[in-house]
Amino acid sequence: MGRLAVALAAVALAAGCGGGSEQGAAPPVALLTGVHVDGGRAVFDFRSAPDAVRTRFQKPAEVAESGSGRHVPVRGTTALIVTFTPAATAEIRGEDVVPTYTGPKRIEGGGPIREVVKVGDFESQLDWAIGLEARGPFRVERDGDRVAVVFGPGG
Repeated sequence: MGRLAVALAAVALAAGCGGGSEQGAAPPVALLTGVHVDGGRAVFDFRSAPDAVRTRFQKPAEVAESGSGRHVPVRGTTALIVTFTPAATAEIRGEDVVPTYTGPKRIEGGGPIREVVKVGDFESQLDWAIGLEARGPFRVERDGDRVAVVFGPGG
């Protein structure tokens, strides 16, 4: 009876673990290459587009670094958290971590944007906080490998 159980477990393990199958393969990670503020727009450039872009407003006093939970100061009366998945600022090549984004973690704003601050890069989730003068209309525009968060009328 013990040998049969071991044999069945081995068959189930081989069948259930994918065994090289493409099923359930993780989507490619979008690698960030640039961030800049252009008037009332925060623009994020990637090597390939992230699958998902989510946003949520948060009080600046509650903005925390992903993973550690450490408070990250963000200028403004409100912050829009922008989450990209799967995404990162570096790629893994064997045992090496090679940065694809080498720009600043804190970028001066313009228009309604006070500043843009990197607040997370952990387990294929990339988070940036956009500090704003006031909560108002915005929209997310995707154009190929570029994502722009646009504030103001029509947003």
